Amino acid sequence: MIINTPDPADYWSCLIRRGMLHSETEAIEHWRLAPQQSMALGDQGVHEAFIILSGEVYIEGRKLSAGSVLLAPAQDQGTLRAETETILLSVRTYPETVTSNLPPRVPELPESERAI
Repeated sequence: MIINTPDPADYWSCLIRRGMLHSETEAIEHWRLAPQQSMALGDQGVHEAFIILSGEVYIEGRKLSAGSVLLAPAQDQGTLRAETETILLSVRTYPETVTSNLPPRVPELPESERAI
């Protein structure tokens, strides 16, 4: 088990990276945006899901508040701008153009540790 707790004073914390998972998830990240701080979307080459945990953000003139979820497909450009101090959780996954070229991510246990 891996437990990672973000520091409340940090702007960004990576909670999980691909090497820690057996999936096509690139990262799970915790973000803290100051009022009027912006974040560019679509320049990482990954699908992005943002869960607004607290605060308010705007994207393309639309206000999102705590409890909202933003799904941004890979290559869709946009700018997320915080109206107030905002805390977000992001999940970034690889698109099929990447995952089809990756080796399988299958967890393996030594035979001595396998159940009967």
